[in-house]
Amino acid sequence: MPRLTGDIPGKRKIKVGMVGGGQGAYFASYHRAAMRLCDRFQIVAGAFSSDPATAREAGEALGVEPGRVYDSFEQMARMESARTDPVEAVVIVTPNHLHFLPCKLFLEAGIAVICDKPLVNAEHEARELQRIAAKHDTFLALTYTYQGYPMVRDARSRIQAGELGDIRFMYVEYLLEWLAAGTTALGKSLAWRGDPAKVGLTAALGDIGTHAFNMLEFLSGLRCTALSAKLTSTVPGWQMDDTDVVQLEFEGGVDGLLWASLAAPGHRNGLRFKIIGSKASVEWRQEAPETLLFTPINEADRIYRRGQSDNMPQTLADSSLPAGNSEGYLEALAVLYADFAQALDAGAGWRNSTSVPIPDISQGVRGVLLSQLCVASHERRGWVDFPKE
Repeated sequence: MPRLTGDIPGKRKIKVGMVGGGQGAYFASYHRAAMRLCDRFQIVAGAFSSDPATAREAGEALGVEPGRVYDSFEQMARMESARTDPVEAVVIVTPNHLHFLPCKLFLEAGIAVICDKPLVNAEHEARELQRIAAKHDTFLALTYTYQGYPMVRDARSRIQAGELGDIRFMYVEYLLEWLAAGTTALGKSLAWRGDPAKVGLTAALGDIGTHAFNMLEFLSGLRCTALSAKLTSTVPGWQMDDTDVVQLEFEGGVDGLLWASLAAPGHRNGLRFKIIGSKASVEWRQEAPETLLFTPINEADRIYRRGQSDNMPQTLADSSLPAGNSEGYLEALAVLYADFAQALDAGAGWRNSTSVPIPDISQGVRGVLLSQLCVASHERRGWVDFPKE
């Protein structure tokens, strides 16, 4: 059955709430579109804004009963947990610095959490959420959207199946251009990303660098063990890092390199990875997501296209449109939400319920540690160890 278009027979809708996401919220509408696309979620409650009028407007637009449109996430957590029919999960789409408290309250209430990345801005907050989630055995997932692309999963399947041989080097870049022209014309939805009180220790690294880092660990199944980072601010008037280069060392001594920039002209959403093995290499670009370049030793290059019979089984299972009909960013996020729904349906067995691992609290903690360790490495101008979980 196609992952996103197989709507007969029907599946139950998981009742969720949302924290944030009123008019003007940058990313919340993408989450809602992805939930609609996978057809597994229904928003029945929300604390959509700290402004009551904005919250009511969102609730009305989304068809939420007025009595379940809350003035604050604190009120929402308290009142939903007291209901006989509480939300099954809450989706948190606030700016980074407002993730911790709603995550904490809903986890303590035993309500599953789906949180936009990064999880939080500080290690002690991440560790606290990790402790609470473990204590209550509560589902917490991060929306590392790019894990949902079918051809990313195809690359992962081929790596895991040994088609590349031994992994020898991993490279990832994530380049954007929105800051290249300077800071004077930045709108509110982008300007806050340069405020350390809201984004944490790093800007480019904490925003897009976490996606790039997560991608290498997701693809290879290897964990980073050490890193050496140089964080740079190249744009006048921008006080935080906008361009970062990070050397990485993974389990087994595998080397890697991460390059992230918010100020790279010509790169609209330039996530790209290249994995080098002893038998072959594989390469994928987010701006051309339907194809995967596979280059074996002393053989012709192979271009695998999504939806074709030579895709890996996991890729075909996660594809919804026929070959030649492009699947893009919203579909990738919807595939991830379909994974979340499958895991939530599994109850206590959620950790082992999906064929591709859920990006859970562990990946959230590692994303937070990435920024902290890169700042330490940059200040020391040397290597630092990446702790085990």
